[in-house]
Parts: sequence; structure tokens; C-alpha cells
Amino acid sequence: MTAAAIDFWFTMGSTYTFLTVSRIDEAARAAGVHVRMRCFKSVGALTGGTQLPFLPDTAKMRYMWRDIARRADKLGLKVSLPAPYPAPSPPRANRVATVGMREGWGPAYVRSAYRHWFERGVGNGGEENLRFALMDCGQGDAIDRILTLADSDEVVQDLDRATEEARGLGLFGSPSFVVGKEVFWGDDHLEEALRWAKHGRL
Repeated sequence: MTAAAIDFWFTMGSTYTFLTVSRIDEAARAAGVHVRMRCFKSVGALTGGTQLPFLPDTAKMRYMWRDIARRADKLGLKVSLPAPYPAPSPPRANRVATVGMREGWGPAYVRSAYRHWFERGVGNGGEENLRFALMDCGQGDAIDRILTLADSDEVVQDLDRATEEARGLGLFGSPSFVVGKEVFWGDDHLEEALRWAKHGRL
């Protein structure tokens, strides 16, 4: 049986997506599954919600940081928590990632941007994060071109279309994994998505 591909849907404002970005390549290689990285604008753009998923000084936010810390320790990931939240400009980070997916350096950019956010406290979409991450993925000489393109109507519309596609799939959070018509939500369901892609069942 040939393994199906996984569409890994995410928005770069999502904290839990850090865990997936840090490990999905190795996990997919081990499973023999191809992964396509797909951005959408925001969770609110999918659900119509206007409130941040995690509000300051709430039990839910405290739990989120502790949960990520535990999972990062289990996975051997270096983190400095709490990271700045919300990130400075996830929409711009998503647009840069959209350009990168077209041009082939997108996955490397996403990994680097998350690393700077969660290891160094330099949040996604901010000017410093954008420049560091683009340099890390070999695009240091093209930063101005990339940022201009990322702010163009063309790329804004591309991301809008991708967001509509994600909504049509029934997605409501990040990270999400889609295998055919099967949807798996949350980093803790990555392994289940990989098994489904490989075997068509859990």
C-alpha cells in the first residue's frame, strides 16, 4: 500500500505548532510519508472568533506554557518560556511562508522562525524574526524582495484562498493534519495522522 500524503495546516501565530514544526520532518521520514506544509491566516479566520486562544493571566494560558514545556522536554527541544504571546505579526509571517512554499525555502523558514520565537524570544512576524529566519534559510540577499512580495495583493489573495480551503475542510485550529478526508487536530495527533496516511487506519 502506498502511503498517502499529509497536508499539515498551520498558522504562525500558534504556539503548539512549534512542537510540530520541530519534529514533523523526522517523524514523516521515519514513517515514509510525504508532508505538504500549508498556511492559513489565523484561527479566527477559520472560526469567526475574535478572542485570542489564550488570554493573559488565565489558568488556560498557564496550562499551555506548562504543557509545551513538558512536551518540549520529552522531545529534547530547547525552549525559553514563556515566549512572547501573541507574536508580533503572524499574518506577515504567514505571507512570507506562503512565498517560501512557492519558492522551495518555506519549510526551512518556518522552522527557523519558530526556533527564534521559542528559543530566543523573538516573535513570529516581527522585523527581527523575519530577517533572522530568512537569513537562516539562505535568503539573506533577497529579504527586501521577499517582504515586498509577501505584502503584495497577489500573496494576500493566495493566503485568503488557502484559508477558504482550510475552512472548507472543516479545520478550526493549528496544527491540523489532513489525510484525504480525515482530519487530525493537535500536535499530539501527529503520530495518528502518520499511521492513517500509511495504513488507512489507526
